[in-house]
Amino acid sequence: MRLRPATAILLSSLVLAPSSSSAASQEDGATPDAWTIEKCDRYRRAFTDLLKVFEGRDITDGFIRGNRDFIAAGCSNGADICPTSPGDMEFANALTLMAMNGGAASSFLPFICRTSPAPPALP
Repeated sequence: MRLRPATAILLSSLVLAPSSSSAASQEDGATPDAWTIEKCDRYRRAFTDLLKVFEGRDITDGFIRGNRDFIAAGCSNGADICPTSPGDMEFANALTLMAMNGGAASSFLPFICRTSPAPPALP
């Protein structure tokens, strides 16, 4: 199911709105800069808002848990979230758009699938 344009605009505006709350500390003990904290907070807000929008749309527990772990680590624990269902992929696409509209580069996002099917054999 696609997001309605008004919903997408509303959710994007929530990501763009400034916030005074901060993200969790990085695991390695280094203090993240203000922009990293802000990007993580925007990502957290987008994730939380989209969870409500995507409720009941085949979002896997692993996908939700991976995002929560990423946010809890101050968005610094690396890319380890692989969308595995159609709902996960739709959610990841919406989250990517919101994060990028909020100023986060695509390299900030935690989505990667480290294993993939073997390519077909050549004749």
